[in-house]
Parts: sequence; structure tokens; C-alpha cells
Amino acid sequence: MIHNRGKGRGFTGEDARAVAAQLRTAAVRSTQLDLDAAARRGVQQLIRSRGRDAVLAIEIDRAKMNAQLKHYGIEVEERWFAAGVRDEETRRRALDALTSGGITGVLNHSAAVFVKLGSSFDRSTPSAARVRRVQFEDPLISSICWQIAGEIAMLWGQVGPICEAAATVQELESTCGAIWATLAAYDAMYWMLCR
Repeated sequence: MIHNRGKGRGFTGEDARAVAAQLRTAAVRSTQLDLDAAARRGVQQLIRSRGRDAVLAIEIDRAKMNAQLKHYGIEVEERWFAAGVRDEETRRRALDALTSGGITGVLNHSAAVFVKLGSSFDRSTPSAARVRRVQFEDPLISSICWQIAGEIAMLWGQVGPICEAAATVQELESTCGAIWATLAAYDAMYWMLCR
């Protein structure tokens, strides 16, 4: 598993591109199953029944998340998810992106980010070297860290509503797992590289 391999030896550009390939595959499958419509329907139902502010405040069920990620072979470190998103504006933007671009948009966006991260990792280290924890003195590493932190904040604001909607829209259950796995990949890379 990419997460566990990266934790053990550091993340490489190849690892980031492998995550991107998995996300592109999930996006194709999402299109085939029309999960965008299911996601919009589920999130809209949540907003109608609870109100937008309550949906923006949804927190992740960490026990369920850990169990599902473990099922996929991903060993989660609790510190990865310690911060969450407290910023209401980021939650608002995340929910708007989810309801306008659907789950396929979220997956494709994350895939594109991981491709860029892979190129950045390749540029920041000698060939065959691993990306390891560093300080923010290197401008390239600093920009990578800020980008990953921004992506974590946005995805954190999307995973709660999607996973909550999965409770009533069964088609979204696997999508919930895919978003959790994406969040875990971002967090693992962030903690390895930036902390």
C-alpha cells in the first residue's frame, strides 16, 4: 500500500503519481455509476433536513473512518486528523465545490494535485531519493507544504457531508472510503514532509 510504503521509506514522485492514477480510476468509475447525481442528491437532502450550517459543521466519524481505512490496508496515525477544518469559509468553499463539481470533480481535482506533487517531489530530491521531513527553508518544499495543507482543508470540509450522505444514499459508501483514503494520503505526505 502506498501509504504504508511511504511512511516507511518516505514518499516519492512515483508514489504521488500512483495515488493520482487510483483517483483517476475512481473518477471514471464515479462517472460510470453517476455518483455525482447521488452525491448532489444526498448532500442536498442533508441541507434540506438539517440546514446548511449544520451540514457545514459535520465532523468525521473517526472510528468508522479508521475501520474502513484499515479494511483497505491503510494504517492511520491519529495525529494526521487532529486538526480538521475549523475555518468556516473553507468549509463553505468545500461544500460549494462538492455540490457544483460533484464527487467526480473532487476526485479529478485531487488526481491533478497529486500529479503536480509528484513532479515537485521529483524536482526537490535527487533521483531515487525519498521525500523526507524537512524545514520550510526550501521555497519549493514550503510551497508543496502549503499546497498540501490547503488541499487537506478543502477535502476535510467535503468528507463529512459525503460520508454523512452515504448513510442514506447507499451508492456513496465506497465514495466515502475513497475520499477518506485521499485525505489519508495527503495527511501522510504532509506529516512526513512538512512536520
